[in-house]
This record gives sequence, C-alpha cells and structure tokens, in this order.
Amino acid sequence: MARKTQQRGSAAPKVVKEPIQVYLDRDDRAILDRASAAAGLSRAEVLRRGLRSFAAQERRIGPVEQFMRKLAASEWPADTPSDLGVNHDKYLAEIYMDTHEECALKPRTRRPRPAK
Repeated sequence: MARKTQQRGSAAPKVVKEPIQVYLDRDDRAILDRASAAAGLSRAEVLRRGLRSFAAQERRIGPVEQFMRKLAASEWPADTPSDLGVNHDKYLAEIYMDTHEECALKPRTRRPRPAK
C-alpha cells in the first residue's frame, strides 16, 4: 500500500489505498468482528493494525527463531515418531548410518604415491 505524506498547508493527507480480498473462515471472521466492535474500528483498520503488528514482531526475531517458528507451525510428516524429542540421538544415528552405510562397507584402500 503506497502512502503519500501530508504537505504543509494542505487540508487532508492524500492516501492511496489498494483493495485486497481476503477469505476468512467463520471463526476468523467472528474474531475480526469482535475485535472491530471492541476497538471501535473498521474491520479493515483492525486488519491493517494486525498486519503492522505482525511485521514488527517478525523483525524482532532472528533467523533461527524464524525457522523454528515456521517449523513449529508446519505439519509434521505422518511417519514422524511420536518420541522424537526424547530419542532424537537414536534417530539421528539411524539416519546417519542409513546415509553412510555404503561408505562403511567399502574397505579403504590406499592409492600408491606417484614416483618422484
């Protein structure tokens, strides 16, 4: 959304607004309606303020926390063990062995050094 600043001596600020369409489910629409009524603001203004608040919150957290929040918000794959938090070392070792099994089975051979 682009905004023009108010110039000295002008009667009212000129604001350019861009329409946007948002689909809400019934519960989210009820939350929006209650917040709008409680604050005495339009639904659009509640959404604008919520967007600004969300953006400010996201700027205050570091990239690691952003990653963790995204991970926490996503759905886990269906085959994720329910005891992953407790037995994480066991699962990491299994994954490590699965990906390194071929290397472990091959005997190491030394290459002859080139003659000087």
